[in-house]
Amino acid sequence: MYSAIVYDLDGTLVDSAMTVTALLNDLRIEYGLPPLAINHYKPWLSTGGKAMIAAALGIDEAEAGPLLLDFRARYLNQPTDPASVYPDVHLTLSTLRSAGIRLGLCTNKPRTLTDKVLTETALGDFFDVVCAGQDLSTSKPHPDNLNVCLQGLNSQPEETLVIGDSKIDQCLAEACGTSFAFFFGGYDDGVRTEASVLTLHHHPEIFNLFSSIKKRSHHE
Repeated sequence: MYSAIVYDLDGTLVDSAMTVTALLNDLRIEYGLPPLAINHYKPWLSTGGKAMIAAALGIDEAEAGPLLLDFRARYLNQPTDPASVYPDVHLTLSTLRSAGIRLGLCTNKPRTLTDKVLTETALGDFFDVVCAGQDLSTSKPHPDNLNVCLQGLNSQPEETLVIGDSKIDQCLAEACGTSFAFFFGGYDDGVRTEASVLTLHHHPEIFNLFSSIKKRSHHE
């Protein structure tokens, strides 16, 4: 049915909420504000960098630019915890690739941070193409970002599945005419589950769409 899958990164493959929470709380403390619990931040994690900083610090988005650069510099120096990868992601991606499914990654995370996270979580080698934030003048859900992946995967929209956790990912899929699968374990900001071909509570559930793929055990 599908010959290619394009994944989102944060909230889909990697749970970056703890890292982001720690960094934003550092900024809040420097602003004389009390730290917030992780659940306060989750609704902001898919909104884009400036909007997230503005919401976290209670400032206008127009003021957030320099603070966003500071936040990203701190993020770059923060090691990525391998445990932040969602359960069974490596197993799932390995099984898909072994079955001949072409894999891409489309994220709004800046390229330097994307490469850092992919390297430190050993996820980078699974993807044939990566379109990261600032690679283009546009960002998700603009179709150009997904089209880069489709071209790199030599895949048509009708044979491609996008997997993500947010409305941005769902709108991206709709903009390009691909199917969309919703990863429930991420930072859901109002995804229309009725418009998804599948809701994934665990990553290996993707094999429900690929009856020809033999599910591999943790011990293989």
